Amino acid sequence: MTIWTRLRNLFIKASHPMNEYGRANQPAGGAAISQDNLVELMHRLETTLDHAYSCEEAFALLDEYVEMVANTEEAEQLMPLVKNHIDMCPDCRDEFEILLHILKTADANPDD
Repeated sequence: MTIWTRLRNLFIKASHPMNEYGRANQPAGGAAISQDNLVELMHRLETTLDHAYSCEEAFALLDEYVEMVANTEEAEQLMPLVKNHIDMCPDCRDEFEILLHILKTADANPDD
């Protein structure tokens, strides 16, 4: 059974509020997983590339990627693994957005 089949089965099972014994299906520890969280997880797994970058790998290239985006170069095509990681990782996306804002602000105020 592939990992995708297992995940799909887990998603289907978790989307049903009760199991055959009339108890709510909950993960270990008793914390319930919402439908929205499961959908987001499935989306992230589906869009993750085979050789996806870790946060450390993406962060090492983030300055270069931000400069490409700010200069309207084709950053997505030149650095698709960085783009994919930023799309998937909220923390790295926040870093990207902050750096991009700083760079655009600096370009808009060259006298400062």
